[in-house]
Amino acid sequence: MTEFLLGVDGGASKTRCLVTSLEGTIISSGCGGCANRNITSPEAATLQVRLGVIEALAKGGILPTDIASAYYGLGGIATEKCQQEWVDAVHDLTPQATITVENDVFLAIHAIDEEKGIGVVSGSGGNIGAVTSNGTFHLNGHVHFNSSQLGRSALQVIMLQIHEQEHLNYFAQSLLELAGIDEKRLRQRMLTHPQDLAREVSPLLIQLYQQGHKEAQEIVHSWLDLVSEDVQRFQLTNNLEALPICFGGATFSAMHSVLENHLHIQGRILVATISLAEGAIKAAKRQIAQPVRP
Repeated sequence: MTEFLLGVDGGASKTRCLVTSLEGTIISSGCGGCANRNITSPEAATLQVRLGVIEALAKGGILPTDIASAYYGLGGIATEKCQQEWVDAVHDLTPQATITVENDVFLAIHAIDEEKGIGVVSGSGGNIGAVTSNGTFHLNGHVHFNSSQLGRSALQVIMLQIHEQEHLNYFAQSLLELAGIDEKRLRQRMLTHPQDLAREVSPLLIQLYQQGHKEAQEIVHSWLDLVSEDVQRFQLTNNLEALPICFGGATFSAMHSVLENHLHIQGRILVATISLAEGAIKAAKRQIAQPVRP
């Protein structure tokens, strides 16, 4: 029987599932919606995760019994009871696998191949957590940053120009062009789906940052100040200054070259260059690896 790995990254807006060989070669993927039970219902979150896993298995032609190890990093998990409820909810999908379910913040640490460290992630929500010699713990989303804030700040700049009946400046024009919307469509979406639009605009803002747009740089630097403050507070409160700080997820990965220069944090800063779902695969592989004996 051929054996495979399953890695799942489930957050507030979407779930991504990967099936790989034992060596980590990607075989197939699947997607689902919100996996955070604090945002939707437990039943709805469970359904979305299950749909993503089933899709990944089906697309790869993989039998449930072929999965040797599965690691789920899911938003909103804060207690052992919640972890066990998730294990019970997904066990039948891979009945012969070693299964671990943890908060998705730890995926940042796994994605960088660190055994211990501070994990920092940002998507529809943000979180900070740590893996230490004494165990794991996290803030369960009680932070002041998330990636949507970037898009929201950029949209506020544009809407202010529109409100004051000014001609849209080069930054505003560039952002709307990247987003594929005109001023009329912008007004409509700000009334009907402002959060969705903010999420869509955030990565585009980072593109403009990298192109040297001053307004984009100001927004990004202000946002990184929020991240710095939360990480520093977490470090000092828990005496974790010696641990590496591992940033994971699409937002931070896109800022790889920015973080070291504009984060005011003591400690070694590491940024994942792979997705959090791939970090879940690394964790799945690690949990079945044979321990090295002296």
